Amino acid sequence: MNRYLPALVIVLLSTGCGSNKRDTASLESVSMTSQKAETVDRGGGGRAPTSESQSGANLPADPVSYLAYAYGITLALPGDRLIGVMDGHAVACRDAGLRVCQLVASTRDGDPLARLHGSLSLRAEPQWLQRFLTSVQSDAIGAAGRVTSQWTSTEDLTRVIVDSEATLRAKRALRDRLQQLLATRPGSLADLLGVERELARVQGEIDSSESNLAATRTRVAMSALTIEYGSTVRGVAGGMFEPLHHAFADFIVAVVESTATLVTVVGALLPWVAVATMALWLLIRRRRRARRTTNPERA
Repeated sequence: MNRYLPALVIVLLSTGCGSNKRDTASLESVSMTSQKAETVDRGGGGRAPTSESQSGANLPADPVSYLAYAYGITLALPGDRLIGVMDGHAVACRDAGLRVCQLVASTRDGDPLARLHGSLSLRAEPQWLQRFLTSVQSDAIGAAGRVTSQWTSTEDLTRVIVDSEATLRAKRALRDRLQQLLATRPGSLADLLGVERELARVQGEIDSSESNLAATRTRVAMSALTIEYGSTVRGVAGGMFEPLHHAFADFIVAVVESTATLVTVVGALLPWVAVATMALWLLIRRRRRARRTTNPERA
């Protein structure tokens, strides 16, 4: 119902004030614009006609692609140096400024003397991020650590951005026509209020689309990086025997779990064992009585 409101308002206004050929042309133009905006908005994956597709010529030979890059790296560091390296990376991102690097998340848990784990997530300008990745690897080697894994992924956001831009163009055209209609067409108070409600709805959709488009463009302009930190076993003192300690702990856990399973099985079978034992005793007793009856001398 809302998508046909501009056309209905124009029909009412044209009926009250006298229609002519110019009014009819305006009515068809607004109706077509409203239908295009609603079709693009509902279709999601559909693409609104652009200036290149409308002209049918002068298509770009090499279309622009919008790619969002994400990087990941895992570092194995001594537990007593992990915190310093991780904090240094976070400080480097903050010092670069929000326009260059944005710290998204930072977590750390565990004991530096045993097992310690940390994670750092950030978004940064691609060129700065490449230099930062090189420094991250150097920091790991300098702290007697190493890089255990590294990965890169890419997401193509070209279709999302192009479709969002087409949707925005259609909705802005509809908004402009509604504003022109509200300013130039006389009508009753109810008609004017209906046009204002439709204009407010379209403007709200435009604001939401602009916000989503800006967020998508930010993903393209700034690449994501996730750094995982893990502590390694160092020293000869207690750390050298830690694998043996874990082996004994696993052995004890296995014994306890198997014992618990055995107790559960025995508890489930015990009532049936008692019933079977009683039935067997009654059967043996009955056979003895039968033997005494058939052979009393032997008894």
